Amino acid sequence: MHDQKAPIDAYPPEDPRGMHIAGDVIGRQLQDIAILTRETALRLSNALGINQTDMALMEQLITHGPLSPNELAARLSVTTAGVTLVIDRLERAGHVTRVRQQDDKRRVLVHPVPASVAQTYRHIAPMLDGLDAVLGALSAHERATIEQFLQQVITVYQTTLPGTSGKKKP
Repeated sequence: MHDQKAPIDAYPPEDPRGMHIAGDVIGRQLQDIAILTRETALRLSNALGINQTDMALMEQLITHGPLSPNELAARLSVTTAGVTLVIDRLERAGHVTRVRQQDDKRRVLVHPVPASVAQTYRHIAPMLDGLDAVLGALSAHERATIEQFLQQVITVYQTTLPGTSGKKKP
């Protein structure tokens, strides 16, 4: 995915292409995964007829189950007014429903519509099957090493993103 790169020392100090990670094979592979993840999200959002912000909210619901608007706003780093607009759009498009809680009528949870979840999985099933095959071929030792590495990468992301103040996100 990467074209031929200039030597690391060919870039000025403020250029991230001059950082050691830019010349590291694993660093480039992580960058490739990030790019492919964004491309996948874009294609999936196009297939569902929604924008990237709407897709991010759908991803939260599909991954974590029904969530309150406040929780969604926090997870997406948007205001509650902003998340309300996203929920409204997704509700009009038939992708989510708002469900009042029986024990507290003031509390609303946003649920993904099962047909939209199924549509999402149909689009990503080949990728998931391919990843499942890759994971299934790993030895226990390889798996442990990769799990440890990926958890360290996740921690770096969680603690260094702008606005995170060094805290892990949910």
